[in-house]
Amino acid sequence: MTPVARARAGVMTGGALVAAGAGFGLGLAVGLVVAGVLLVAYCLLLMDVGPGTGGGP
Repeated sequence: MTPVARARAGVMTGGALVAAGAGFGLGLAVGLVVAGVLLVAYCLLLMDVGPGTGGGP
């Protein structure tokens, strides 16, 4: 399994659990906000671990 695939699987599973927990515990609106924030974090993580386009650390 590649690092990108592991990152995708982990973030999607963790994000679903956190959003579901917030949705059940705090209400649907909070669950949707948490899901949106986690989606943004997921996209940033993929940019960070995805294949590079050129130099840089």
